[in-house]
Amino acid sequence: MPLRDLPTESQAATALIRTELLTHRRTLRRTGKPGLVLSGLAAGALLAVLVPGRTGTGCYLWRATTQPVEGRTAALILPVAMVLLILADRLSAESFGLSRQVRGWGTAVLAAVTMAAWTGFVQQDRPTCAFSPAVIGTLACGTLATAVAGYWATQLFRGPMTPRPTSVDDLPNVSAEPLNQSELRALFVRMLDRIESWAPARGWLMPFATGTLAVLVLLSTVLPWRELRDPVAVGLAEAGLIRVQLWEIPSARSWALVVCALAVATLATRGLVRRLAAVTCGSVTVAGLAAHLLWLPPLLPNGVGYRPGIGAWTALALGVLLIAAGLIGGRLLVLLGLVGGVVGLLVPSATGTPYAAEPTVGVPHRLLDLHNGQLVDRLGMRVAIGTSDPLDSFASTLDGSPGQWLLGRTGSESSTVFAYDDGVALPEVTLNHGPTAPAVWGVTDNHLVVLAGGAGGKPWAILSVPLDLPQADLSLSHKDPDGQYYVTPGVEVLASGVGPALSHRNADRSIVVWGGATTWQIPANQLRPGMRLQDFEVDPGAGAPGNALSSGPDGTTAWRTSETGLAMARRGGPTQQLTGVAPAGCLLSSDAASSSMTVDAFAVDVRGNVWLGGGAPTSVITPDGVMRKLPGGADGISSIEARPDGSVLLGTSPGGGSQILQITDAASAAATYPAAPDPLPRCDRRKPVRGTTDFRATVLPAVETVDPHQGSPGVNSLLGLDADGKLARLRLPLAARSSAPDGQGGVWWTLADQPGPERAVHLVRGRTTVQRDQKPLPDNPKAEFAAAAGDRLVTAIGGGLCNYYGPDGVRRLAVKGDLLVLLPSGQTVTRLGDRLVLTDTNGRTSSVAGETAGLWFTGPDGKLWGYDAVHLLRVDAGRVTVLAGPTQGVPQAADKVTVIGQALYFELGNDVVRVEAAR
Repeated sequence: MPLRDLPTESQAATALIRTELLTHRRTLRRTGKPGLVLSGLAAGALLAVLVPGRTGTGCYLWRATTQPVEGRTAALILPVAMVLLILADRLSAESFGLSRQVRGWGTAVLAAVTMAAWTGFVQQDRPTCAFSPAVIGTLACGTLATAVAGYWATQLFRGPMTPRPTSVDDLPNVSAEPLNQSELRALFVRMLDRIESWAPARGWLMPFATGTLAVLVLLSTVLPWRELRDPVAVGLAEAGLIRVQLWEIPSARSWALVVCALAVATLATRGLVRRLAAVTCGSVTVAGLAAHLLWLPPLLPNGVGYRPGIGAWTALALGVLLIAAGLIGGRLLVLLGLVGGVVGLLVPSATGTPYAAEPTVGVPHRLLDLHNGQLVDRLGMRVAIGTSDPLDSFASTLDGSPGQWLLGRTGSESSTVFAYDDGVALPEVTLNHGPTAPAVWGVTDNHLVVLAGGAGGKPWAILSVPLDLPQADLSLSHKDPDGQYYVTPGVEVLASGVGPALSHRNADRSIVVWGGATTWQIPANQLRPGMRLQDFEVDPGAGAPGNALSSGPDGTTAWRTSETGLAMARRGGPTQQLTGVAPAGCLLSSDAASSSMTVDAFAVDVRGNVWLGGGAPTSVITPDGVMRKLPGGADGISSIEARPDGSVLLGTSPGGGSQILQITDAASAAATYPAAPDPLPRCDRRKPVRGTTDFRATVLPAVETVDPHQGSPGVNSLLGLDADGKLARLRLPLAARSSAPDGQGGVWWTLADQPGPERAVHLVRGRTTVQRDQKPLPDNPKAEFAAAAGDRLVTAIGGGLCNYYGPDGVRRLAVKGDLLVLLPSGQTVTRLGDRLVLTDTNGRTSSVAGETAGLWFTGPDGKLWGYDAVHLLRVDAGRVTVLAGPTQGVPQAADKVTVIGQALYFELGNDVVRVEAAR
């Protein structure tokens, strides 16, 4: 090397000073601990803004809602302001004065933005929003960021000053002489150490890039990954119901866990392992999205459907960048990327797989599981079932074609019909129905058929609603000038009436409607405009009109005869009593009639099996007459529906939420269930005892209800004779404490004013007489029971005492047990434990021998008679004898028995059957 090309001492000194200056600048531009804390608070504020509020509150900060959120703009600006402050400080690091101004003004801006957000949140007067996690998190991060920025600004007043750059002229004693070899070597070794101490950009850029992308992937999971297209078209303007994060999609949670675990691994590892984790995370994200989440159900005719949200598209872009960042400098990792792609394809999809029924024959599986009354579909849509009976909110097509529909409650007086397919719910039409939600029957010809109204004495209507309507009014609260109920134009009224009205779908594709005193059974293909309800009235037997009924395609029909009674008739066969006739306490047995059970729901399937559910274990009666318990356990069933495809749906509400259970092979599997054991001798009702007397039974026409105008009318009534001597239901006053028929067509009831004595009112052929007790009632008087015989009445008033009203006045009696009957002879009959006790007017008692369960009353001959739901009984000489059984004209499973003169009147549902001794 020529001597002139050797560095001089001044040149070497200048190079060293420049090296020191670059190092100092690099040190200044590093973000200190306050800057790092501000970065964390910015990420926390961003996360708080993205956190959604609870459904229904409308408190969302990252997007607009139907109800504006005050302070939302300031909350969105807050994390951006923190990031801008950090960047501005780094750019102004070399100028002390400018840096001091940036940090000071930045602190003021953060304080102002936080105060604006706090003021807006407090002034909106919405506690559910003002105290939500999003609001609290935003304010907390803003307050801490203001404090940290203020501390950061004060550091410049006590920290070291930035040194002034030194020029070559200021260097002391520098010469232009060339350096010798030892000095030259020392100088370059020193400069080499400084230069090598700087990590190459590639060495720190790739870990920084992959780590940043991994953090962004984690944040993308709180963005909306799925949203509903055109929600306003179906009346779902509240965005909380239509946008769902990845964590809110039930079947995507395992996928989200895998993605987040790989993202964390990318942050926590280094070197080749970091690249491997980055490529795998990106591959899983891209492959999972491309294979599953981007596939969504097609659009409906009304333009409604799902689409990927901003979170899905963000994650897709970040996944591609992660793959690129991980592969730079390591081409052999392409093979690892392919492995990650295969893993992504195998990761559980966001839409999940269709639910498969359990292979065990006849065991029910959960078709719909409604946690707290809500169903969450596999894409995250929340559907709150709109009716108390879940089966009224779930329907299929009436013609048997594929398709399921859900009725979801989306407001206090409105619901939305969802097309439900493969576990995905798509909104169709919104129904405004008032307080009572309609019962969905099914869909035919793109029209939804529903039963609207019918609660109590309110009007009801069978309506056909086009599915292409955005909204429909079914409230039946207005009438047009022609006297017809107003509904949305396009909705057709197929039939109407006055409530109550309930309905049930049958396996023979018919719909049963009942309420009041009439039952209609309408084939599904007859549900059309112009139909006449009179053409569809059914009455298979006593008790059927006005009660539930179910039938199958083989002609088997089952119906409710009374509150506890259920009867069945097969095509061409006699009527069989199924329930309501067994003595209390009889366990489930192979004979339904010999089993004491409470039946809340029943249905006949396509093979004539009768399914029973309620308080007793769910069971099925097969065509051979044997009752079999359902395997797998499904107790507490409140509704049952047999479908034309042979399946059976069970509606139940165990614990916190309703469920719909499905037995896919119910009709074919019922015969394979094990039979219940034989009934106990005490319970056996397969061979009723024949009595000594034949009776003639006659079903009477509808009995009119009469108000005797003796005070505010109540809901209870007793059979008696009106002023014209005609049989009627005599409505009792609302204030009546106890009541009893007198056996001659009259009715007794008691009234009591607190404090004050009791009054007894006797109504006979429209005329009333009143007797008053002169003694005050005991404290907390009971109105347990009253018994009457002609012009005598006895009432239980508690404490083992009774008031005895007769022609000679009122007196107090002491009795043992529960009062049952007053005989014309003056004897009172009470139940003490499991035996009957007769007490005469002198206080002497005697017991009745024999079975004493059932109803007891004064017979036409003045003796003590009984009815055990099968036989008519009579007490002769202290023993119970059988007068007649079912083969001699005695109705079964009646609710009440009333004696008027020489006739007995049995009440079965809405029917009244008169029974008289055959002459």
